[in-house]
Amino acid sequence: MDSRSTQRQVLMVEDTASVAALYKSYLNPLGLMVSIVGTGTEALSFVKDITPDLILLDLRLPDMTGMEVLESVRRDHGNIPVVIMTAHGSIDVAVEAMRHGAQDFLIKPCEADRLRITVNNALKEENKAPKERQKSKQGGAQYQGFIGNSLPMQAVYRVIESAASSKATVFITGESGTGKEVCAEAVHAASPRNDHPFVALNCAAIPKELIESELFGHVKGAFTGASTERQGAVELANKGTLFLDELCEMDLDLQSKLLRFIQTGTYQKVGSSKTSTVDVRFVCATNRNPWVEVQEGRFREDLYYRLHVIPVTLPPLRDRGEDVIEIAHALLALMSVEEGKNFSRFSPQVINLFQRHSWQGNVRELQNVIRNIVVLNTGEEVTLDMVPPPISGGGGAEIARTVQLTAEPQNDADARDGVSHNHSIDKSQIEPLWVVEKRAIQAAIDACEGNIPRAAGLLEVSPSTIYRKLQAWQEAAGSNREIK
Repeated sequence: MDSRSTQRQVLMVEDTASVAALYKSYLNPLGLMVSIVGTGTEALSFVKDITPDLILLDLRLPDMTGMEVLESVRRDHGNIPVVIMTAHGSIDVAVEAMRHGAQDFLIKPCEADRLRITVNNALKEENKAPKERQKSKQGGAQYQGFIGNSLPMQAVYRVIESAASSKATVFITGESGTGKEVCAEAVHAASPRNDHPFVALNCAAIPKELIESELFGHVKGAFTGASTERQGAVELANKGTLFLDELCEMDLDLQSKLLRFIQTGTYQKVGSSKTSTVDVRFVCATNRNPWVEVQEGRFREDLYYRLHVIPVTLPPLRDRGEDVIEIAHALLALMSVEEGKNFSRFSPQVINLFQRHSWQGNVRELQNVIRNIVVLNTGEEVTLDMVPPPISGGGGAEIARTVQLTAEPQNDADARDGVSHNHSIDKSQIEPLWVVEKRAIQAAIDACEGNIPRAAGLLEVSPSTIYRKLQAWQEAAGSNREIK
């Protein structure tokens, strides 16, 4: 019997001959029969004569687009698995291709292991029965701390997998609460550096006077209060990954020092003339548009090009479809255990409400809502009346009305007669608004054990807002002492 007949047939549609030859060599250990064509017309002609087990399809072809080839294959040849090959800038198109029936996609340039794993997975998937294949695609996915299997998140997972093995800097953007630190940790966990430290530094949560010391460390006596020598984040992250969160909040002067460090791998502690060398992999994040920050002069252009190598944009929760409910269920289970409660499910009305809500605060907002439900209620099923405003549609007026209606009456006679008394408030009891605000902020910080970004999430403001207020109050206290 001819051994060729037992080989799996892969058609690679790639118009750059050198790239096609390289990828074919990557697949040699798998024992596949790989045929290469350079145009969409040749690909469609090949499929008419021989039905391949898998098509590796480049999106950019000289005679037609990869999407046109995909649509033609799906229309005329049914369920042949297709894996899209695309460059970083075309990831959105690749996600669209998956909506039109592509099974997976690869980001070029692609390393040998990633190509082999993707091809193997596609061929295994092709062997499954249709029902089993559908079930595996719809099943709840968990990837390196992320929950959800929506197409936008699948795109993020592929970028992480492709980028993790290199030292190239990953630049994460996305709205506040979308999971940028989770993404950074995923890059580290999937990388060869995963047995070395992952160190996170929030550039918005540290005063600009201290951030250089936090980043590079300081020697004893470098400034007032520097009573001991201190290691900086770059030293702690040696051989591992350094995550710079809210990078666009970094002071311009420090940006130039960071650029020098990235270029040379060397740095000096604050107050020291000694030069040290470390090996770190950078992952950066911001909830702003970094290029707009460059254009407006708040972020160095040369630093932007140094760091913006592999961009990852995290989709907002409202664009992640069924992921909302999967994440909600996972949070409900976790928080029920933490709080000693028995919640295990949501009512259909709550599920419908969660799917319709816009989630402006993204996953962080969902976390806060689930925590509120679990802490303040008891039961096995989360019902609509347990959902706090404004998610439930209530607002300030509804809350005030509820408080007024449930307030304890002054005495039994008042309760019987329905009499309302307007008691005058002592003016001496009224506090300035900044005092009330300060108390609320301090309470949130205490509840979060000093973690300002987490406190900011509870208060639904940015960490930089809290830090500016703390700094302003500290300066005001200092000026008062000087006056005295």
